[in-house]
Amino acid sequence: MITLLPFLPLLLWVAAAWLGRQQAPWAIRWTTPAFAAALVGTYVAGWGIAYGRSRTRRRTVFRAMAFTVSALAGLVVLEAPAVVGTIDYSRIRGALTGRWNGPEDDFVLDHELSFRRPPHARWSGWPRSNMAQVFNLPLRSTYRQTFSTDGRGFRNPTDLDHADVALVGDSYVEGAYVSDEETAAVRLHEVTGQAVVNLGVSGYGTLQELKILEKYAVPLGPHLVAWFFFEGNDFDDDQQYENAMAYERGVPAPPAIESRAVRWREFANRSLTVNAFMQLREALDPIVPNAVDSVGWFRDRDGNSHRFYFYDFYATRELGDYERERFEATKAALRKGSEICRAHGVRLVVFYVPIKFRVYGDLCTFPPGSPCARWHPWDLETQFAAFCRQAGVEFVSVTDAMRRAAAAGEIVYAPEDSHWSAAGHRLVARLIRDVDRR
Repeated sequence: MITLLPFLPLLLWVAAAWLGRQQAPWAIRWTTPAFAAALVGTYVAGWGIAYGRSRTRRRTVFRAMAFTVSALAGLVVLEAPAVVGTIDYSRIRGALTGRWNGPEDDFVLDHELSFRRPPHARWSGWPRSNMAQVFNLPLRSTYRQTFSTDGRGFRNPTDLDHADVALVGDSYVEGAYVSDEETAAVRLHEVTGQAVVNLGVSGYGTLQELKILEKYAVPLGPHLVAWFFFEGNDFDDDQQYENAMAYERGVPAPPAIESRAVRWREFANRSLTVNAFMQLREALDPIVPNAVDSVGWFRDRDGNSHRFYFYDFYATRELGDYERERFEATKAALRKGSEICRAHGVRLVVFYVPIKFRVYGDLCTFPPGSPCARWHPWDLETQFAAFCRQAGVEFVSVTDAMRRAAAAGEIVYAPEDSHWSAAGHRLVARLIRDVDRR
């Protein structure tokens, strides 16, 4: 039996490599478990070979058990800071490997907003897409991108003491995965000649954005505030902000009914085990290729096919107790923002930003058995629009414009990222311009 042990990991590695080269979704889903099994099999086989060659087999068994238990205990100790959120091993991994994920996590603490961008900062490079980070793929921007902040920590080329139009929102407004000169704010300035201020910050939800509107947008004296709500994670961002503020005040966090998937994803991003496994998975990509089952093919207006990656989290979500509770907080924030703008004679327009799958899901070709064929995005936009009508808040669907552009063969979301492409930012700039002219 022991003589057969060397063949066990070999068979497992062959199986993992074969699965990694298949296009079928079932094979893709089994590749990572097979890779993990091959690692465990290699470890077990190593000790098995040592046992077979040892003259003191009892001592070898003891050493194997002691080493395994010690390694597991050490792993538990190292994982503890990641569990409580004091250490993020993904940042350590990025520093050690020299990979730049863009300025997605470069923030400073703020007692009122929880976090914000540092002022007068500048980053430049070829960032990895957020899909590449989540799916552990060797994908990054095809061109150098620059990300700069003004004296207040917002993504503007200069400090403004007046703005005709203020854009408020999260990473979509700030301009994740595009360069400084490609953001919707810059494009809007180019097509209108007006002074446009970009007040978007990655990771913000409506609660933080309300403070931005009151503290930064309105004092600049704009005639229009365009406030963007992203259906993908603004509810979760608000919950995290409430939790952070509760911690800041030294009181227990509110009894959130935050989804387990959100909590697990946050821990997995920080985890030593997950990051070490993903790094090893990436290093052995030539042997066992990384693949994603939530991928489809989109044909552009010139007839070229593009591989589009999608997240499954928000494309399969339903409005449950957690979402309804968070929706009420969002409504309260929008009402308050509307009152503030009305009191200062500022026109407020709320723009609804869809997830990528809502725009391209019906336009992509998916392989047989793809889970994407079963995805049905939640019906939040209809309820959101109804609330805005009831509250007297101007509402504009970015979904409609994005879907029309996509149907015409335009790529308004980056194929390998969940955010708008440079073309998407140009479209949004034109949409704001048209709304402003009404």
